[in-house]
Amino acid sequence: EEQAWVAISKNRQFDIAVLVGGLILLSFVLVFQDWLARDPTLLTYVRNGFHVYTLFFIGWWGLAQLSVINVLTFVNSVMHGFRWENFLLDPMLFILWGFVAVTLLLWGRGVYCGWLCPFGALQELILIASRKLKLPEIEFSDAVHERLVALKYIILILLFGISLQSLTEAAWYAEVEPFKTVISLRFQREWNYVLYALILIGVAAVNRKFYCKYLCPLGAALAIPGRFRLFEWWLRRRKECGKPCQVCANHCSVRAIRSTGEINANECHYCLDCQVIYYNGQVCLPLIDRRKRREQQLKRGQEARTKDHENKVVVAEGNPDGMITPNQH
Repeated sequence: EEQAWVAISKNRQFDIAVLVGGLILLSFVLVFQDWLARDPTLLTYVRNGFHVYTLFFIGWWGLAQLSVINVLTFVNSVMHGFRWENFLLDPMLFILWGFVAVTLLLWGRGVYCGWLCPFGALQELILIASRKLKLPEIEFSDAVHERLVALKYIILILLFGISLQSLTEAAWYAEVEPFKTVISLRFQREWNYVLYALILIGVAAVNRKFYCKYLCPLGAALAIPGRFRLFEWWLRRRKECGKPCQVCANHCSVRAIRSTGEINANECHYCLDCQVIYYNGQVCLPLIDRRKRREQQLKRGQEARTKDHENKVVVAEGNPDGMITPNQH
């Protein structure tokens, strides 16, 4: 008798193929990010196009929105008898979680939060629309921001504690995530759930990814293993970053760059905007300074060559017969 997860996988072969294709494309984007960051227009098209793919295919079509409940269920399963079959019943979620596990070790939480989360993609698309409508962007002060960031970790701890007693009860409290309302049920729910989701979406129109930055327990859960990533050099920095240059920190809408120049991988959504600045000789202050020094050196060299040429002309005009004067000995 064929196992249930095998039959489900066969029935969803098309969905699995499209998902795997999207993950392969994203892998190329991540590996060749330096080349892509040198072309801001192309990067914008690729990123926005991938957000559309994430929202409509992974989210609303494939229903593959990851949730903190997946994390709590996995932990509960490990503690009370783990079985692979329980997780293979949804092949889309299983494949996506496998890819996220790999990217956590290589790049950190930002790959999922910035590229593969359907609700995160919806927020990004909403922000694009709000900017076209020229809506104001509202930011909190540094003191308020730093305190709000801790909220998602507090929510995660509370949910984990509740899940130890009852996973069903934890699932109810996990409605702090609007994923079920917006993605799984496509707003077909009771009015209070829909209102809550719409409020979060509305806030995201004036504060980039407000929910992700401050309330998302899934993002907090991913940040914990993301601290053990193997590489630090994917996102390039210069020694001048933060000392004194603050361009990247001021441009980072998710505020993942510290004033000292370091990128906080726990909060980074891997949008690659800082990498665009890194390679932009018209925006990056260290590159601007180096260009100005080169231009000054070239100018001084040109002036020296011009002056030398003028001296030779003067000498030639004063000695048309080519005779050596006493002053030339």
